Amino acid sequence: MNLLSSINNAVNSNTLSDAYGVNREQSNVANAENITANSGKQTLTATELTKNDNTLVLSGRAERAQKIEAMADDFFKGGQFTSAKLPSLIQRLYQDGILSEGQLNRLSNSGFELPPADEQSLSDFIDQQASALSDSEGDKKLAQMLDDAKWVMGAMDFSQSPLVAQKANRVSSQITELLNSEKSLSETQVDQYKGLKALMQLTSMTGEHQQENGQLNSYLALANKH
Repeated sequence: MNLLSSINNAVNSNTLSDAYGVNREQSNVANAENITANSGKQTLTATELTKNDNTLVLSGRAERAQKIEAMADDFFKGGQFTSAKLPSLIQRLYQDGILSEGQLNRLSNSGFELPPADEQSLSDFIDQQASALSDSEGDKKLAQMLDDAKWVMGAMDFSQSPLVAQKANRVSSQITELLNSEKSLSETQVDQYKGLKALMQLTSMTGEHQQENGQLNSYLALANKH
């Protein structure tokens, strides 16, 4: 079963409306109508439009940041996140509106996959792999990648930051290269690395969300109709 499709089917229409901003857009339409009526049908100036839009952007960013912090506290506090929790994490990100349907589709179309569930924490797996590395040049690069992956996991409450997203994206690419290389890996190692890659992909996608641009375009479109 396609996990992303099952998540879409499991979420009711009210949640979908909230997640995609449909209810917010309807609210914005009503606000725009009130502005027009109260201003005696005067046209909003560019300054007024920018001021109102900035208020919406700041409010939306603050609310989203709070949801991300709550998610990080629920899933990553104590460093005990496992690949078995990935489905629940995806559903949480989706239902909270942190990841949109379009972003989930992009993940699915880019070959996103969930490995078999493993109860060993990804943090412990990273430590285990790092402790077995040598001083060879190749192992030094792998050690840096593992360090970066663990850093990202410790910064999930700031996952919308461009720095976190960029590092997560880089780690995801490096894990892909590792899995496609000739390095000998056990089945368990492969599954755990796939779990890390999935987490890095989700984190990177979280940081790519351009909320400000979406709200600005929506507000301008509404204003131009009045």
